[in-house]
Amino acid sequence: MYRNRILKILIAFTIAFGITFGFFIYKLDCDAKANRYYAQGMMLFEKGKYQDAYFNFQQIKKTSSMYPLALLKQFQCADNLQDKKTARLKLATLTKRMQDENIRPYVLYSELMYNLDSGKYTKSQLNSKFLYIQKEYPNSDFAKASAYRIAKNQLEINAQLAKEKFIEYLEYAPNGKYSIDSLDEVLKLKLYFSKKDREIIANAFLLNSKYSQALNILKDTPIEDSWYLLSKAYRGLGNIILEQKTILDGLALDITSVDEKDISQALDRLIAITKSDKATSLSYMLTKYQGKSSEATIAYKLASMSKTLRAVKIYEYIYLKHPNSYWASNSLWEVFWYNYTQQRYNNAIALAKKYIELYPKTEDIARISYWQAKAYLRQKQNSQAKEGFYNVINKYPLSYYSFMSARQLKISRADKIFIKKPIQKFYIDNLNKDLFNQSKEILTLLKYEDYKTIEDLKINNEPVKSWLLNKKEKYPESINVLKDILKDDEIKFSDYRLKLAYPVVYEENINKYSKVNDLSPYLFMSLIREESHFNKNAKSSVGACGLTQLMPATANFIEKSSVLTSQLNDEDENIRIGAKYFAYLLNYFKGDVYLAILSYNAGHGNVSKWLNNPEIHRNYIDEFIENVPFHETKTYIKKILSTYWIYLNIYSSRNI
Repeated sequence: MYRNRILKILIAFTIAFGITFGFFIYKLDCDAKANRYYAQGMMLFEKGKYQDAYFNFQQIKKTSSMYPLALLKQFQCADNLQDKKTARLKLATLTKRMQDENIRPYVLYSELMYNLDSGKYTKSQLNSKFLYIQKEYPNSDFAKASAYRIAKNQLEINAQLAKEKFIEYLEYAPNGKYSIDSLDEVLKLKLYFSKKDREIIANAFLLNSKYSQALNILKDTPIEDSWYLLSKAYRGLGNIILEQKTILDGLALDITSVDEKDISQALDRLIAITKSDKATSLSYMLTKYQGKSSEATIAYKLASMSKTLRAVKIYEYIYLKHPNSYWASNSLWEVFWYNYTQQRYNNAIALAKKYIELYPKTEDIARISYWQAKAYLRQKQNSQAKEGFYNVINKYPLSYYSFMSARQLKISRADKIFIKKPIQKFYIDNLNKDLFNQSKEILTLLKYEDYKTIEDLKINNEPVKSWLLNKKEKYPESINVLKDILKDDEIKFSDYRLKLAYPVVYEENINKYSKVNDLSPYLFMSLIREESHFNKNAKSSVGACGLTQLMPATANFIEKSSVLTSQLNDEDENIRIGAKYFAYLLNYFKGDVYLAILSYNAGHGNVSKWLNNPEIHRNYIDEFIENVPFHETKTYIKKILSTYWIYLNIYSSRNI
């Protein structure tokens, strides 16, 4: 009896194993066939043969893991063939089968859009479903578009809700696809608009060049909130007299909600309108508007163009009297820097401590921290200096001041800078698993290079957007998408997003011509990134062309012959001539890389003048850079050196 029981168990186990194993083999076979059909379908889809592609995608069985994606592609084929009935059927099945968080919002929204006028859903049901998208996927583009759809559906049912949803959409996309229609509809409702509502609506009108309509909205908004937008509306209408009056009224206010950066732009515009001397106008306005909300902005602008002692007094006034002003932190920096350059190191250290205490989150915190450490070094307080430099490296690793701190500490090769090691190719597809969070469906789309579908999904994720733009070789846009992420102090060199923000592009050409001209390839790539963001067709307002932004006259000079514009737009030729010119500047300044970088932007004539000016030229290169009188050139060299530092740290085989 015992043996019979064991025999039955063994038989049951064998049968279960056989079934499981058989199903496993069957599934493997299904997946193998699915991959073949999917690959064939994609090839036909790319050629626009949607009927044949549909047939291939239809062969993929429900048991295959590829089935949800096959349904998605069937829908896209039907959509391209304008077969709405089939498209609706596929979407109906997709809403049940597709659970991937990246793809589902696209499917749900598409299904609703295909059924807007089909009679399948009542308006109430449509609203519920659009609201579901907003609730479940609040950060997706489809959630924002759903706000517009809800508003349209609610026009005859709930006017108040319609207004709220139109304004929600306008705040998100003030000049988006549906902004004009949203503006027209929201005004027809003739409901009460709050102050914030009016600002959102007016801003949308301005961005769509509807200046009269913006004016009508703003005329009932309190002047302390609306004067800057009002001035822009008058400017758009060409009414300079009222534009000037509005700006003057705004500057005279005791309190305003207008941002100080906007006040600064309004001041620039006022001076341009009146065609008056800037310094004289600012001095007059500082007296006239003393104690007003515009005082700190006027004072800062005046200080920036005043002689040293007067400027320092104004800067002191700003940070003491207006400590919460946008300009206060930079004013405190200017006072610190004056004390440092006058070798009043104890005063400088005290001011730096005050800055770090008051303004720990400003963009300049790395700069003040670095120079505080340098002040300790000048006082021979070496342990405090060392601690300060390490603090900059650890807290602000991507900054120019991190690079300079590493140089001060002689970390690895940072003090013997400008490494001539060739750049290795890096494929951004290596980032896919990190980027798409292990999503099987997305990784499958990537496997078949179905970038168009990924684009249609409108994944609201900056690195994904950057990746897609990079794949399309739109490098400036790809880099620009990540600009806010790079401001994060917490970001580390190991963060995969940095490889998108600092891509390896044209490395073969850069390596080749760097070797010919004895340049650092990493440094030369950094120069190209900052000059053009790898846009081979870039052209500046003054006529600089291509990747290295060469002026035609400069190219002619360095080549000793006439260079055609077509040559400068060719990546190989542009890099070749740009490397040759950079090598010329290096030779001109006897191998000083810093001076060569400065002169690439400002010209070697200006750099030579600065070297002969004792107020600018000091014994230390970091002080010289900080004293460069051209703001653009000072920013330029800091960007290139920080970019060089980042490239070394994220791509070098060893930890720099």
